Amino acid sequence: MQTVFLSEQRLGVLVWQRGEPAPVARLGLARDPLLCAAVTEKRAAREPGPGTLFHVDVPGGRGASARYAVVALGDEAVEVALVRPADASAALLDFVASVPFAFAILNMFLTNPYQAITVADHEGLMRYISPVHEKFLGLAPGAAMGRRAEEVIPNSRLPQVARSGKAEIGEMLQLGPGVTRIVNRMPVFEGGALVGAVGQVSFSGMPALNRMQQRLNQLHDEVQHYKRELHQLKRTPSPGAMVGSSAPMQRLAREIDAVAPLDVPVLILGESGSGKELVAQALHARGRDAQAPLVSLNLAALPATLIEAELFGYEAGAFTGAKRQGQPGKLEQAEGGTLFLDEVADIPMEIQVKLLRVLEDRQVQRLGASEGRRVNFRIVAATHRDLRALIDSGRFRLDLYYRLSGVVLQVPALRQRVEDIPALVQRFAESFCERNGLALPRIAPGVISYLAQQSWPGNVRQLRQRVEEALVFCDGQLLSVENFARHQDLPARPAQPPMAPPAPAAMPLRSLEHAAILDAIARHGGNKKRAAQELGISRSYLYKVLAGG
Repeated sequence: MQTVFLSEQRLGVLVWQRGEPAPVARLGLARDPLLCAAVTEKRAAREPGPGTLFHVDVPGGRGASARYAVVALGDEAVEVALVRPADASAALLDFVASVPFAFAILNMFLTNPYQAITVADHEGLMRYISPVHEKFLGLAPGAAMGRRAEEVIPNSRLPQVARSGKAEIGEMLQLGPGVTRIVNRMPVFEGGALVGAVGQVSFSGMPALNRMQQRLNQLHDEVQHYKRELHQLKRTPSPGAMVGSSAPMQRLAREIDAVAPLDVPVLILGESGSGKELVAQALHARGRDAQAPLVSLNLAALPATLIEAELFGYEAGAFTGAKRQGQPGKLEQAEGGTLFLDEVADIPMEIQVKLLRVLEDRQVQRLGASEGRRVNFRIVAATHRDLRALIDSGRFRLDLYYRLSGVVLQVPALRQRVEDIPALVQRFAESFCERNGLALPRIAPGVISYLAQQSWPGNVRQLRQRVEEALVFCDGQLLSVENFARHQDLPARPAQPPMAPPAPAAMPLRSLEHAAILDAIARHGGNKKRAAQELGISRSYLYKVLAGG
C-alpha cells in the first residue's frame, strides 16, 4: 500500500539521523529537490519536539506555488517527516499545521471527561473509545479494541450508522438502570467511501438534560402565552375603535381625531374606570406614527421612591439594587412615540420639578449620570382627581399643569352615556367568551334596562367586571338579570323626589319607553337605526328619549 502511494506521488518520506542537517533517505514526493530543501529548512527553524506539523510552499512554474503539509515525528535517534499535498481533503493537516497547540486540542477532545468519543469501523468493530468511557464501562485501557460495538456499549447503534451512513443526532442512550446519556452518531467517509462511524456521548448527566428540558418547557410556555395574546389582539378592535355611539362619545371621538395628528400635550380627565387609558391609546393609534412606541406608566401604582428611577432611568451602580448595566427610563423608551402618564396627580412634588424641566428643554438625565440625553416624545397625561384643587392646596405645580394641558379631553362617565351599555355589554361578553372558549349566550330581555338603572361608580371598568362575573354563573344559554343580581350590591340610582302633582302615568310611561328602547338596542347589537325601526319610532325621537328629553 505504501509503495502504491509513493509511486502515485501522493506521499513523501524524509528520514534524518538526530544531529544531522541532511536527510539520509528520501522517498516519493520527497525526491523533489525543491520540496526536500523547503522541508529541511522549515525543520531546522522549528521548535524541537516529539511531534510537529507545519506547511511548506514550493515554487512552481509561472510564479505559482504548491503547498504541502508535513508531519514530523521522532525520537532520540531518528526523525521522520511525512509529506503530502495540503489540498481540501487534508483539512486535519491544515488545522494542525495552522494551530501551534493543535495536539493539545485534539488530546482535549479525546480525553474530555464530559464528552466521550467512540469509533467503530464499517464492520461495526471498535477502533477507539475515550478513557472516560472506558472507566465508566469498567474496561481496561484498550480492552474494547477489535470487539463488536454492541458487546462493549449497551444499546450501541454505531454499527447501524456505519452501515447506513445516516447520522443520528441528539438521541437518548440507555446505559443501565437510571443511567441515560445524550449521544450523537455520525458516519465517517474517506475518499467517498463509508469507512466507519463516530459516537459522541455526553457525560454531563441528566441534571444538565433536565435543566435544558425545563428551559425548553419555559420557552414553549412563553411562546404559547404570546400566541394567545397575539390572537386576542387580532380579535380585539384597534385602540382607535372606541365602543359607544352616544352623543358624548361621538363628541369625544371628534376631539380625538382633531388632536391626534398634532404635536401638542394632552391631559385626559375623567372618573376612575371611565376609560382614560383607551383614549390615550386612541390618540396614539390615530397619530402621525402609530408604529412608534406607546409607553405607559401608572404613577399611582408605584411607591414614590421608584417613580424617579422609572421615569428617568439610572446608570450602572446608581443605587443599591440597580441593574449592573443600568436602565433607560420611560422618558427615553418613549423616544419618537408617546409617553402616557396615568394618574399624573400622584407624582411627588420633587419629581414634578424634574419632569417640568424635561418637558421644557427635552433633556433627560438618568440617576447617577453626569450628562443629559436628548429625547423627543409626545406626552399624554390622565387623572381622575381635581387638579385645580391640588394646585390651590400647593400639591401640584401650576406651571407643570400648563405644560401638560395643551389640550384637555373629558371622558364621560358611564351614567352620562347609558345608551352605550348595550354595545359595551355585547363587547365584554364576546371578549370573555372568546378568551375562555365559551359559547356566547343570548342576553335576556330586561338585562339592559336593569343595568341602566344602576349608578356605576366604577364606570366602564365596573360594568365589565359585573358582565364577566354574570357570565361565570349563567347557564351558558341565557344571560339573565338574576345572574347580575346575585349580591344586590349595586346601588340603584337615587330616587327622584315626588313631583306634585305628577301627570297620571307620565313617569311610568317615560320609564317604560326608556327601558324598551334600551332592550331593542341590545337585541340589535347597539344599532339604534334598527332599534328605532323595530319600535316604529324615528331615530330623532329615540335619541330624545335616551337623552331624557
